[in-house]
Amino acid sequence: MATLLKTDELLVSRQDPETRRYSRVGVLSHDGHTFRFKYDGGVTRALPGLPLGRVHESESLFPIFAERVMDPHRPERAETLEQLGLGAEAGPLEVLAVSGGGRTGDTYELTPLPQPGPVSLPFLVHGIRHLMSEERAAIDDLKPGDRLELRCEPDNEFNERALLVRQTGDRLGYVPDPLLDYVHRIMERPFELVVDRVNPVEAGMHMRLLVRLTGELV
Repeated sequence: MATLLKTDELLVSRQDPETRRYSRVGVLSHDGHTFRFKYDGGVTRALPGLPLGRVHESESLFPIFAERVMDPHRPERAETLEQLGLGAEAGPLEVLAVSGGGRTGDTYELTPLPQPGPVSLPFLVHGIRHLMSEERAAIDDLKPGDRLELRCEPDNEFNERALLVRQTGDRLGYVPDPLLDYVHRIMERPFELVVDRVNPVEAGMHMRLLVRLTGELV
């Protein structure tokens, strides 16, 4: 049986606004007491408030990430957590792992770092806003538990490793780019991709479709 998603380590990626490709920036982690951010080697542009050249540690979540988690006192927080398939007790890294931590006009993405072994990986399908209207309408017909397919798109102009999410020919969007390396590895063995939750249009295109990939990471 697949284990629950581990969210004590998140990969932080940054998208190039011209090429639209993502590159790794570093890893955000939490050991239950201390938040830690460590840059990947070779990174030359720092995140706001986190200078290069050292590992950052704090008892509270660093502001650049904290501002991507809805304040617990906001009245719409419960609804947002429900749309993410999370309970009221969800911690900040758990929220960021599923939501991606995206903001309008922002180029950063946070994604889980799946560990080798059984995996249960929830993620919001990307690229829905770029679909045709009839393709977006097909999302409303989906139900939790419906099986979905993943199709490679080697001719994709932005990323030759792109993975299209679809059902019976309907294009539903894409696997988030920062997750592609992991998902390709999971696809090397039997896997299943199902609908976890369909959210209303009012939730925003980026929140429309929550899916879950189960399998094994080798």
